[in-house]
Amino acid sequence: MKIIYLLSVLVTSVFSTKRDLVIRNPIISGWNPDPSIIRVGNEYFIATSSFEYWPGLPIYRSVDLVNWELYTHALTRPGQLQLYGVPTSAGAWAPSLGRINGKFYLTSMVRWTYDPVAKVWPRTFWIFSDDLRNWTDPIWSDPWGIDPQLYQDPATNKIYLNLMSPNNNIDRIWGIYQCEVDIDSGRCIGEYRSLWNGTMPPNAATRPEGPKMFKFGDWYYLLIAEGGTDELHRATIARSTSPEGPWESNPDNPLLYNGAYGYDNLTVQSTGHATLFDTEQGDWYAVFLARRKVNGTSPLGRETFLCSVAWKDGWPILNEGKPILLNDPQKPGLSSIALAPFQDNFDKPALDPSWYQLRTPYGQTYILDHKDPSGGVVFDANVFSLSDRDVPAAILRKQRSLNMTFSADILPFDGILGPDQTVGISAYLSELQHQDIGLTGCKNSTGMCIYTSFLNNETTKVLLRMSYW
Repeated sequence: MKIIYLLSVLVTSVFSTKRDLVIRNPIISGWNPDPSIIRVGNEYFIATSSFEYWPGLPIYRSVDLVNWELYTHALTRPGQLQLYGVPTSAGAWAPSLGRINGKFYLTSMVRWTYDPVAKVWPRTFWIFSDDLRNWTDPIWSDPWGIDPQLYQDPATNKIYLNLMSPNNNIDRIWGIYQCEVDIDSGRCIGEYRSLWNGTMPPNAATRPEGPKMFKFGDWYYLLIAEGGTDELHRATIARSTSPEGPWESNPDNPLLYNGAYGYDNLTVQSTGHATLFDTEQGDWYAVFLARRKVNGTSPLGRETFLCSVAWKDGWPILNEGKPILLNDPQKPGLSSIALAPFQDNFDKPALDPSWYQLRTPYGQTYILDHKDPSGGVVFDANVFSLSDRDVPAAILRKQRSLNMTFSADILPFDGILGPDQTVGISAYLSELQHQDIGLTGCKNSTGMCIYTSFLNNETTKVLLRMSYW
């Protein structure tokens, strides 16, 4: 069976002003979770998770914290990221950007399976770069866990690995752990210690995660997320005179928690996994993940949001202590502005970087017909469909707007399709849930038929509409 798919979407974005920043959230719309930000002069770079999609770990660039462009992907070679057979939402998670010894470092982790019997635990790694565009192969670290961060103490130059990890292999209560590391080998040096596990009762549901350590003034700060990734998600912080602790919890925690105002009262929910940073002018902000809850669901997933940060008595205050809203009620005249529709004729030598494939490709599954004036993409069909945990002949693009349409033109091709061959477009969520429309060979007659297919949790409904020719 040969399968060919194509997905194309329209795009909208958000705008605001410069310097006197009017924030229009989300700043990077459409499934961009776990943001980590670094400032380089007057430029800002954000890395987000990519899970089972290829290439891995997108990095966005901005000079005004308003307009963001897709700058590059950190993981672009099979030697950097192996996603063979991974299920939906496994893969590359929670990148963290930092600068150590004059180089840019990006830490992340890979989860290959959720099978508790296989005991294939997520492993953390880091890569480094001179320009934030070209990255090395991974250096794998000793501990297993998720959401790693490398932090270099400016006072001692010691380098620490902070991560979320379980207390043991029996009850598996997750917490924030740390070891000093040899950055060239990935090996832990000395003690592997528990740092601070947040403000919620220690159980399997609270899940302290996403540690971000930084220094401001005389204090070291440890910013984490708690409560899982749903309605209980929040940001909390502690401080210490040493990166090794002990840690003093902020008496006004949580810093960020829209769930406190009711899970159905606000559109923005699941606020957390934050990173704090400053501008050249000395202003402070935070980027974090959140989701837009509309009619009980969040079709765009977790997106990247921004809020202001102020300091009082040695503690940060996010968004003036107010809930996160999509629009600033004090400045209602500046609303989100829709960009022109995204259109791709595939008439360039390389695929637009906003297109993704599922999992690490074994070889090329498409050819760009850029020498033809009309452009086009030709798929090298294979036996895998969007319902398989493999690499189908498909390219996909993130949905960026709640209100959108998408379409694709199928160009003429030689011959006809067989009854097990398809070409078309898909609204894709996972290998267990996607909705397709396209052409296929008719099963009981010659010619081709238009079909629709809806897969929902492994239950498939297929409807052949009409004979095409």
